[in-house]
Amino acid sequence: MTAEELNAIVESKEFPEFVRVCEARQNRRIAAMADAIAAEPGVRLVLMTGGSSAGKTTSAKRLCTQLGADGIPVEYVSTDDFFVGNALNPRDENGEFDYETIECVDRPLLSERLGALLEGREIPRHRFDFIAHEPYDADETMRLDKDGVVILEGLHALNPELLPGLGVKTFGVFVEPKPDAEFAGSLSLSSRDVRLLRRIVRDGQYRKISAGETLKMWPKVTAGEEKWILPFRHLANAQFNSFLDYELSILKPFAQGHLEKERIKNPDDAKVAQLLETLDGIAAASPVVVPGDSILRETIGGSLLEY
Repeated sequence: MTAEELNAIVESKEFPEFVRVCEARQNRRIAAMADAIAAEPGVRLVLMTGGSSAGKTTSAKRLCTQLGADGIPVEYVSTDDFFVGNALNPRDENGEFDYETIECVDRPLLSERLGALLEGREIPRHRFDFIAHEPYDADETMRLDKDGVVILEGLHALNPELLPGLGVKTFGVFVEPKPDAEFAGSLSLSSRDVRLLRRIVRDGQYRKISAGETLKMWPKVTAGEEKWILPFRHLANAQFNSFLDYELSILKPFAQGHLEKERIKNPDDAKVAQLLETLDGIAAASPVVVPGDSILRETIGGSLLEY
């Protein structure tokens, strides 16, 4: 598919059906991944990782549903909920909090809780307050049936240093939005650009962070990925493409406004110009057609899934 072909679909009556087809294809890939896990004897822990805004959380939640459809008891755990908090969080060479390092995660506690869960013991659900930047145990508890599976999702999930000595069979998944070569080539669009557009929209929607602030922190985010995520990509048993062929049409109305504001403030910013040029080549569409459990809902809001 090219950008021109997508635009023709957006501007026709076929777009809602095209969205349903794209979502069905992605759901089929998630179902196939669940079947592969179910067919692998003895897997107890699914390790799901990917870069910022890759769609890890929604992918993990939907994989839970598909494993349940295969009759496998499953619990979801995020490494983000085991952050140590600002009182203990490492700082970088500039004295700023380093949120990319594995030292952000309370690994002993995570290992202890996962071990107990996999043994069938009841544990409190650990949470992280992203406003206070402090971890806490929620009133909710978790318990996993015998031979059930835990999906552990997070930036460091595939890093062998995260859970040394846990001693259970794992299945690794690397999540990344990868537009096909023809589509990407027609727009000069990389996988990293897709994630950046998602991040700009998500930061603006949920965190009231401007596009300029997101762009400023992006090099530190990607440098952290190069150090802490990509070296372990080869350990994944499966690669999951989270890109949806229609998604730029939905992201455009959200991202364009944030980027136009930034262009007024910084008219010479090359990255802003490149992203706006990419979006200029795409016809915009209303988000009303996006299903409630879509990966895009993690970015634009309105998800039916609990995060």
